[in-house]
Amino acid sequence: MANYEIMFIVNPNTAEDEIDKINTQIEGVITSAAGQILKIEKMGKRRLAYEVSRFREAFYVLFALSANGDVVRECERRLRVMDPVLKYLTVRVDEETRRLDKMKNYRQKRAARRSSGAAVATADQAGEEAI
Repeated sequence: MANYEIMFIVNPNTAEDEIDKINTQIEGVITSAAGQILKIEKMGKRRLAYEVSRFREAFYVLFALSANGDVVRECERRLRVMDPVLKYLTVRVDEETRRLDKMKNYRQKRAARRSSGAAVATADQAGEEAI
């Protein structure tokens, strides 16, 4: 299973309980398909970068989940047909984590080579001074 983040924005005129209904519906889709919800963050009402459907503000909601692609597609399909949802975005997060881990391992190996190379060079210099 891969890690995903789904962020969606909801019409600012939508009631709080309506947003909770959307969250529980998405949560139900994820858990019924053996997915795991890592975090649900209601970020509240914020100003949009640009006007969307004549709105300048919207409610932001972020889901962090671990699931397969079919679950994510079903969540996107449900978000697409909900009237209060203005926009949504899904990002696969584990690819980024894997890339960062690969870079970290490379840097550690390079640092180890440099430090072992420096130790060898220091020993060589000490040997030359003794001669």
